[in-house]
This record gives sequence, structure tokens and C-alpha cells, in this order.
Amino acid sequence: MKTILLATDFSNHEFWAADYACQLANQLRTHLAIVHAYTPVTLADMHGSVASFTDQERFLAISQLSRMRTRMTSATKGAIDVSIIAFPGDAETAIDTEIARLKPDLLVMGLAGQNPEKARLEGSLATKRIPRTQVPMLLVPPGARYRRVQSIILAVDLSEPIDALALANAKRFAKLFGATLDIVCMEDEPDEALQKAAEGIRKLLADQPHTFSFLSGNDLSIVLDDFRADHKADLIMMLPKPHTCFQTFLMESNTQHVARQSLVPVLAAI
Repeated sequence: MKTILLATDFSNHEFWAADYACQLANQLRTHLAIVHAYTPVTLADMHGSVASFTDQERFLAISQLSRMRTRMTSATKGAIDVSIIAFPGDAETAIDTEIARLKPDLLVMGLAGQNPEKARLEGSLATKRIPRTQVPMLLVPPGARYRRVQSIILAVDLSEPIDALALANAKRFAKLFGATLDIVCMEDEPDEALQKAAEGIRKLLADQPHTFSFLSGNDLSIVLDDFRADHKADLIMMLPKPHTCFQTFLMESNTQHVARQSLVPVLAAI
């Protein structure tokens, strides 16, 4: 892994994602790029004051980013390289632009944004990006303190064939973190076909320490949270499937639902 991209809006609850990204970059010795989108002023008076207001917004954004970089450099004793990007425009465009330019290995975002309660009920910019993400996403909920990842839950849906590339990426992340994988599938009574699919996954992960469990339940987020608490997992990993805009409009994906409710970071591996 070479580059982690952190998207931040400087809200109070974004501290958790920023700290997690900083500590993860320190652990993996990767470059950390931080992007913040600011809104340029578009109203002008007769004296042409647009430029001065826009410059003030940019100066404020750069000042906030610089302070964050200083805190991160100090916290890691200069061990990580941090770059900052103040982007004029909306957050979605800023993230898409920097992903295309930097080609990061991981995008880190906070799950709460400005309104944690609303984000937990309705989702946030971070969860809305999941169905169309082009890079792996690490979504960090408020209160999730960084600790070295040792145990990962990998949730899989065996009702359809597993994307081999996504599974390979999940394995790559587990090896990168030096973590074990607890693979789970929510199914009350797995039939022979599901058992066979599970065996296929286990063969593909033969050289990766792992377990496989079928779990009973109706709500995946509750099932995973109970399993996480019992096994003291540090991270939940999902394999999001592509969705059309129409599908996303009608209902949220499993990954979005789990991320919205999770108390630990969720990694959408693609």
C-alpha cells in the first residue's frame, strides 16, 4: 500500500476518521493525503469582492488542513508523509478528482459527518458512495479508537457467486494487517449448494488463517455486531456488489446498512 486518501469536513465527529487514518498510515508506513472541499463565494457586489471572499475561504481551508497535518506529524513523530489538498467545490467532486489524480489504495471517511444521529438513521455521504466506489473504502464511526487490526470479520453473501477479485483483495488486506479472518454468512439452514460454496471460499483462503460460520438471524447488522462482540473483532469487511442508480434509489445495499449501524470501522473491499 502506497497512498491513503482521507476526506474530511472538519466536523467534530471527523476526528475519529482522521486519527484512524493517521495511525493506520503510521502502521503501514504509507503516504497520507488529506482532501477538504470548500465552497467558493459566488455572490459579487458592485466593487467586485468575489475574489477576496474566495481567497478567505481558501485560506481558511488551508489553515485547517495545515493544523491537522501538524498534529498528525507530531503524533507520529514525523514518521509519515502528509500532503493536503484544499479543493474548491463540493465534496463528491473533490473526492472523485483526487482519486483519479492520486490513485490511492484506500479511501478513509467518517460515517457521521455533521449529524451523527441522522447519519445512523439515513446514511451519509460516506455510505452513499459505497455502491459506486472505485477504490476500497474504510468507513470510521464516531468513537472508534484506532488499535492494530488483529481480527477481521468478513461477511459474505453466498446467494450469488463471490467476486474472485474482491475476495483476493479481502485476503490482501488481511495479510497487510497481519490479521485473522472470521468469515460469516447469514443463513439459518444452509443447503448443500451453500455448503459447497463455503468450501470453495475456504480453499481459496487456504494459506490465510480463517474460520467460517453460518449464522442465524434476520438483520445482518445485528448479527455481525453480536458476532463482533463475542469475538472481539477490530474490523468488519464487506464485499460490496455493483448497484445501478435505480437500485440504490430503491434500497440500500447490505454494505451500506452494516456501515450505517456499525460500532467498529467497516472496510468495503472491492
